[in-house]
Amino acid sequence: MIEFDKSIVFIFVLLLFCYTFRLLYATRFRKDKSYIFIILLFGMFQLTIATFLDLFAGIIDEPCVYHLLKLCFTVGSIFYVIGIILWSGFTANMINDLERMASLDSLTGALNRNGLNKAFEALIESENSFYLFVCDLDHTKLVNDTLGHIEGDKFINNAAQIMVDAIGKNGHVSRIGGDEFIILAKYFDILKIEATIFHIKAKISELYPQNNFGISVGYASFPEDGETFEDLIKIADARMYAEKKKKHTPDQN
Repeated sequence: MIEFDKSIVFIFVLLLFCYTFRLLYATRFRKDKSYIFIILLFGMFQLTIATFLDLFAGIIDEPCVYHLLKLCFTVGSIFYVIGIILWSGFTANMINDLERMASLDSLTGALNRNGLNKAFEALIESENSFYLFVCDLDHTKLVNDTLGHIEGDKFINNAAQIMVDAIGKNGHVSRIGGDEFIILAKYFDILKIEATIFHIKAKISELYPQNNFGISVGYASFPEDGETFEDLIKIADARMYAEKKKKHTPDQN
């Protein structure tokens, strides 16, 4: 007679086997990861056979059935544990990727507001001096109106890459919306900061030299100009708009 508790175990293992097969099907296009679920599926298949044989082991009462049951259970357990270990690593990597993606701007790959806040907090905790740049691309609307929005996105993306290359490992570039960027840069002397800004402006102006599209930049230093994000933004923003206004003011000389 088939025991009720063994039936429940078999049904549970069978459901796990079906669920693992579904995971394998869902990752069929991820050739680099599907092997994990193949290992899990093989393990669950062996465990399913083992629990199925265990249902009828008492009825059949053959030594070969017990030997096959033990073999399937042992092999299945080994492969399933290996699969679980690999799946744990895969899940951890996936979570890290999702967290990283949640901190990045989808267009440029620079940090978004969430990533900027985290980077700012990390710099504050380090208690080291740093600079905050507020950057605003000039005439982006004109790029969109004359060359199209695809070219406008290209302009923003290329400008972001120029800033990322200029800052390198010495800071972080973030896009906070539209054509506006904020850069956090580790502390350098003022000549280095001005040289970096000059390099960014020169490279961006070369993207469309015939149209005079460029970038306006204002900066503030921590802790000299302020110790909070709002204080630094306020000062850097004012300097950036002063520069932008100067560009639009005709030379009286």
